[in-house]
Amino acid sequence: MHHRHRDDHPFDLRRDVDRRLLEYRELILASLEGLTEEEARSAPIPGAPSLLGVVRHTAYVEGVWFDERITGRPRAESGLPVATANSWKVRRTDDIASVTAECRRISALADSNLTDRGLDDEVGENRHSLLAIYVHVLSELGWNTGQLDILRAAILAARRRDAGPTERA
Repeated sequence: MHHRHRDDHPFDLRRDVDRRLLEYRELILASLEGLTEEEARSAPIPGAPSLLGVVRHTAYVEGVWFDERITGRPRAESGLPVATANSWKVRRTDDIASVTAECRRISALADSNLTDRGLDDEVGENRHSLLAIYVHVLSELGWNTGQLDILRAAILAARRRDAGPTERA
């Protein structure tokens, strides 16, 4: 996945963290482009989650930190798994379209909770600054984006290997 860096605007911290959040969201969803349902559900590296599972988990991360931690609303009310371990698991009913739609739904919920709040605002029961929450989410999404890069590369390498020499040309 291509990571963009833009230096065409004077630095503004809020604009920067919002832009980085949007870029991670785009990279995460782009990791599913061009894959079959089977490829997205597969675990190409032993012991690693599936690509679809990592994408599901990224929606969970945003939901927990940008909804539950800000509003105090229980994650189940937002349609999120109660246990973190379940956020990585792909359900039988999950497919690329449904997981993508869930990511977009959670992103919209997160955006509505972030609007009109300053980075210094203390939010939630633990009174964390919004900036601290952004830093946490951005670091998790960055880590997950790296995982997605590796998983996608493994899937595409397996596809090329399975295609054989005549289909590669």
